[in-house]
Amino acid sequence: MNIPGHGHVNPGLGLVSALVERGHRVTYAVPKAFAPQVVEAGAEHVGYTSLLPTGEKGDEWTDDMVEASNMFLDEAIQVVPQLDAAYEGDRPDLVVHDIGAQHAPVLAEKWGVPSLSMSPTHLPFEGFEDVFGIDEQAPGMAEFRARFRAFLDSYGSALTYESMITPSRSLATIPRSFQYYADRVQGDVTFVGPMLTERAFQGDWQPPQDRPVLLVSLGSAYTNKPEFFRDCVRAFADSGWHVVLVVGKHVEPEEIGPLPSTVEVHRWVPQLRILTHADAFITHSGMGGTMEAMYCGVPQIGVGWVSEQFANAARVEELGLGKHVPLPEATPEALRSALEYVSSDVDVQRRVAAMREEILASGGIRTAVDVLESELAS
Repeated sequence: MNIPGHGHVNPGLGLVSALVERGHRVTYAVPKAFAPQVVEAGAEHVGYTSLLPTGEKGDEWTDDMVEASNMFLDEAIQVVPQLDAAYEGDRPDLVVHDIGAQHAPVLAEKWGVPSLSMSPTHLPFEGFEDVFGIDEQAPGMAEFRARFRAFLDSYGSALTYESMITPSRSLATIPRSFQYYADRVQGDVTFVGPMLTERAFQGDWQPPQDRPVLLVSLGSAYTNKPEFFRDCVRAFADSGWHVVLVVGKHVEPEEIGPLPSTVEVHRWVPQLRILTHADAFITHSGMGGTMEAMYCGVPQIGVGWVSEQFANAARVEELGLGKHVPLPEATPEALRSALEYVSSDVDVQRRVAAMREEILASGGIRTAVDVLESELAS
């Protein structure tokens, strides 16, 4: 069970395929926009109507913690009855769910089946609030907590808000060394690292033969930044790099202005395919793209400017895997300087290679399948 977000759905598609290959029947509950990739992975799609933002103009994720918390709660309140009805007479033996799919543990408890959380991002740890700037005393937080308790009580649930955000058993699709304070993470966690697959449904891309490749993307949600994309053209037009600029659905490619032959602009690209050829990546530092770059051994320039993105970009710089240039500071000069650094610094290249080796050694899909099969057997 998942929420509608590429950074949440994509990390688990390889696991779905591996489970199907092992002979397991897998159903996947997610809104219909994600049905094609779910079906291609081998699962049976179970759809539901979501209230969460789709990334359309005027329908974007909020930076406000209390507002975002209420959005997830509203989603859970209206998804539980939908999926309870959809699975009537066909209850699963195990519910595997994204950590953001708050409807899932409620349904698993209601059905009397075990559940296991899968997190594509940092798991909560002692001191989590300080690192990510979370204020539990923020205006509206007490009211949110009361609403959450009322939601759980409406199902006679023994779950708590704390048990929902710090589940007892989890798979983490990040490497252990990238997790902030991994030794403080609560619960039984297996860090399997990113579980990436070919994603043929996304199409292909071939690099030029004569230039290094720079991919620039702000993900799928926070892309309404035409001036940033223009700054990237100004920064790298005569740099000797081939630049792939991904502007998303909010910006018309024509808005970027005249382009040199070394810059190509797209609304969307097969990102993982391009990263296998890329020499550097300018990213909003969403965890999906961050992990894809690490898996492919590509140094990063993180321009993340909201909480998780900012923390991911800061972590990348802290571990010597790239440079953090927050979006308000991302002038053409700063971007050009950062690219020169990450593409030429020997220590950055060494650390990026070491992180790739750690990811490959984490076990990925194979380890995750073993964990789930042990849960089914217990």
